[in-house]
Amino acid sequence: MALYFIKEEKSSTPDPSKTGTNHSVRRLLLILGILAILIAGVIQASGLLLAWESRLPALLSLPSPKVAPTIFIPLSALANSSEADSNSDMDTTLVLRGLSMLHPSLVLLASQVPSSSDAELLLGGVKMQLRDKGIALIEGMAPDSLNRWHPVPLCRYLLPRPLASKESLPLIAGSAPPEGTLRSLPSATKESPAASLALLSATSNGEIVGSLWWEGLLHAQPNAPVWLLADRLLLLPNHAALPCSQGNLALPRNMPVVPTVASEDFILKMEEHERGSANPDFDSLWQNALVVIGPPSLQPLVAAMTALRSMTAWAAFTLIAQLAIVVTLLILVSFTLLLPQKSALLLTIVLLLGGILGSWWSFHHGILPPILPWIIALVISTAAILSRRVAR
Repeated sequence: MALYFIKEEKSSTPDPSKTGTNHSVRRLLLILGILAILIAGVIQASGLLLAWESRLPALLSLPSPKVAPTIFIPLSALANSSEADSNSDMDTTLVLRGLSMLHPSLVLLASQVPSSSDAELLLGGVKMQLRDKGIALIEGMAPDSLNRWHPVPLCRYLLPRPLASKESLPLIAGSAPPEGTLRSLPSATKESPAASLALLSATSNGEIVGSLWWEGLLHAQPNAPVWLLADRLLLLPNHAALPCSQGNLALPRNMPVVPTVASEDFILKMEEHERGSANPDFDSLWQNALVVIGPPSLQPLVAAMTALRSMTAWAAFTLIAQLAIVVTLLILVSFTLLLPQKSALLLTIVLLLGGILGSWWSFHHGILPPILPWIIALVISTAAILSRRVAR
């Protein structure tokens, strides 16, 4: 007698409990994804990742924007305060005279030493010779009530009084009329903490004054618009904002090694240059360079300024462009969570390839792409696809 077994067919109707759970997971991913992308967009625009992003192209062997090299010439006569005599005046004069035979683009003179009338006259003549050859020379001066500082074309936005921060720009003695030319030389012990680079200060009349380091940071873009938001964020031209506290920028953790040429070695090399026996590599080293002259104690500040110049050489997308990118990522993530699995997988692949190609294009054009929001969007899209596979 034959026995027949009836095979029960599986119902094609999905289990309501599993369907509801799947929809709940996707809804939760959508909410979390929107919040995460928005937070990532704000962090990206605030410039908190600028130090990490500026090092990423070097790790990927991608080109970086060209920045004028920085060279530091320490004056050995200023190594100790007791040695600041006429010898330092002569060293400064000889160094400036040598630089007038080379082709730097900017010279920052960060040394103030006592000068006799004869030495001051000789030094003034060399400074005039340097400027006549088209080489910009900017001198740092200690704060004094008689100083007429060069005003900084800066747009300053302050919060209403109840919301205003207690930290504001430090006051500096003197005034800043439109015809002012001097730049301040902050002291590392008073105007700025040891772990920061003093950039901005304010006079008693509310005029904004830039330090010698400010001029070096904004070299080659003196008339570009700069914003100071609530005295806490410094928005440089076409760059992300930099956290600023009392007019100071925190020193980067990884600072570059700045080429240093001692004043004695430089003077000897220039003597060889005048005899026609100089090394061509030595001459090319100064081409369009930014040269800082001062006591050896300034070397950490010179390195910090160099690191900040390298970081801010990268342009950033405008805030409107970054907002458009964030909105586009939100739309793509939403479609990834709503479309069928195959369509969502295809859209995730497009998001991956589009981000890689867009980042490659941006890096090669000297622009830092908004990487963090893209990574968050990619993670959320991948999580949405994996959650569907698990639900099955």
